[in-house]
Amino acid sequence: MRICRRLLCTAFAVATWFAAPLAWAAACDSLGPCAARACRLDAQIARAKDKGLAREVVALERQRADMVHCSDDGIRQKRKAALEQAQARVDRREAELKKAEATGDAARVKKAQRNLQGARKTYAEIENSPL
Repeated sequence: MRICRRLLCTAFAVATWFAAPLAWAAACDSLGPCAARACRLDAQIARAKDKGLAREVVALERQRADMVHCSDDGIRQKRKAALEQAQARVDRREAELKKAEATGDAARVKKAQRNLQGARKTYAEIENSPL
């Protein structure tokens, strides 16, 4: 009976340990920017520990320790600055494409289109990323 309880408790602990990152990720969505970021880092740390990725755990724990200096307004300002920078890059790439089209060089136009596509993708990733 005692052994059965011990096995049951161990099995429950293991199941909880593996399910915890999934539960944390779902719970992170309803928090403020700093708390959500800390929550996501905690989930990533748990996943890295589960996979035995020691270097990644150290890097993530360092990022988590730096969260002491986090403020919701600071995160919003950084995101706004990143969006402005990405938009400026998109504008610059659009100008390069127009210039390439004016020359008529097909290879240059194709390269400018790829660059513009990459800049737009980066902008979308920043825009759609959680705070």
